[in-house]
Amino acid sequence: MISKLISLDSIVSQKEGIDVTELNGEKVMMDLDKGKYFMLNETGSTIWDAINEPKSVSEIIEATIKEYDIDRETCESKVLEYLEKLRHEEIVFIN
Repeated sequence: MISKLISLDSIVSQKEGIDVTELNGEKVMMDLDKGKYFMLNETGSTIWDAINEPKSVSEIIEATIKEYDIDRETCESKVLEYLEKLRHEEIVFIN
């Protein structure tokens, strides 16, 4: 599974050149370099907001747990999966 390449200590940061607009509680994002649009649901928006400055995956998980009633194991799995999708779309950097 690709997400194993992302550790809890990995640092995640937003790619520059992503234009973000709020619409009905969700974020609409456009990658200005590629001309691609993305929609983030409420949870995705929470994760995106958490990485407004570079943060570790562990810090992102903590922020998500605080926002939602979710157990750590489920949260960790979902956050890692979601970050992998964002990395695949090249809208975040993960070191």
